[in-house]
Amino acid sequence: MQQVNLNICIKVVNFVLNEKYFKIIGLLVYGLILSGIIGFISSVFLIIVNGLADFLWTDVSNTLKIPAIYTLLLCVFGGVLVGVSKYKWGGLPQTANEAIVELKTTQRMNYSNVGLNFLIAFLILIFGASVGPAAAILSSVIALSVWQADKMRYFYFSYNEWKKESWLIRLKKFALPHHYLIPYNPDQAPKEKKLLLLKKFLYILFIINGIVTFMFFIKISDQPPFVTKLGETNWGLDELYLFIPFVLFGILFSKLYELMERAMNKIFSKINNKIILSAVIGGIGIGLMSLIAPKLLFSGQLSMQALPSLVPTLSMATLILASVLKLIFMEFCFKSGWVGGNVLPVIFASILQGYAIATFFPQLDMLFIVAVIGGSASIAILKTPLLVGISLMLFFPKELAPVILIIVFIFIWLSKMSKKNPQKATA
Repeated sequence: MQQVNLNICIKVVNFVLNEKYFKIIGLLVYGLILSGIIGFISSVFLIIVNGLADFLWTDVSNTLKIPAIYTLLLCVFGGVLVGVSKYKWGGLPQTANEAIVELKTTQRMNYSNVGLNFLIAFLILIFGASVGPAAAILSSVIALSVWQADKMRYFYFSYNEWKKESWLIRLKKFALPHHYLIPYNPDQAPKEKKLLLLKKFLYILFIINGIVTFMFFIKISDQPPFVTKLGETNWGLDELYLFIPFVLFGILFSKLYELMERAMNKIFSKINNKIILSAVIGGIGIGLMSLIAPKLLFSGQLSMQALPSLVPTLSMATLILASVLKLIFMEFCFKSGWVGGNVLPVIFASILQGYAIATFFPQLDMLFIVAVIGGSASIAILKTPLLVGISLMLFFPKELAPVILIIVFIFIWLSKMSKKNPQKATA
């Protein structure tokens, strides 16, 4: 038995000391460190945003005798900061969709602007804009992932030269973020199946490592939960009879959003080139919203937690108004330059609309109606069925997962049909 264990140890040592495998192990460890750093940076960004927003909107506001004037002035000040920063540094913060398009189109990304991307997104988020943090985080993570790939590419292709250096020089080349990078070159990309499989495996491993690191620091910092279960369900055949009408209503609600979007485009078309003025107008609008309906500020993540207890106290008209107003407010923020994620605000508004219609059918399961209308409306607005479907399932009990999946498949099928018949779709 001891001999067997000794043989295994010898094989492990030989494996590690093998030059070829040492290079792969070094690449693996380096990638885990870099992906962990990316996850850590993302978590710190969100922790600081939540902390400062809570300080500005709760701690400071509660100590003042006239909090309404304070919040209005705070948002105007935020509008000036956002406007000046966007005027100076251009089209930042970059959204996740823009980052993906840039990466697909050029196979490259300018990750030198990651710090500015975080900074401007930070300003937009702490001053109450009706946008989510996901867009800024994802676009920055994509850029940092490209940076990670460039750093790892340098290690891989310069390994023979690197190993000849002293330990101090090696660490320096590892640590300096803006140096010792090799950008993507299709001629250098691996062609062998083994290397391609290894590359895919490492990608998945680094993504998981980054997410785990991010969630770890979010958890230990006692941040508010990302999602809140909206309650329990007991749906049956009675609800299924109205499934299609509820889906159609969700689609109809999305058409209302499209009309609002066009109207907002016309309103802001005359001042599109006046970046600072647009941002200040956005700040004034956010300040006024803080006086009219403060629950509609920010992305809706925290307000979602209060819905199960708040909805029974609100009328159908109030819920409809809040739902429409949330979408108008979100679009107003976008058009005035307060750019951010739209998934959470749209889901929040769509769920409010679902609750409003559910009050008209007290004999039916409320969450079933909310899930169908909210899911149909948000998918129709965002046009990303799978992403929205997965996000929605986090808010609803598992018994509604099959219903949400059916809605996802319906919209995927409708999307494919519209691509096959583009003339009918645009008629």
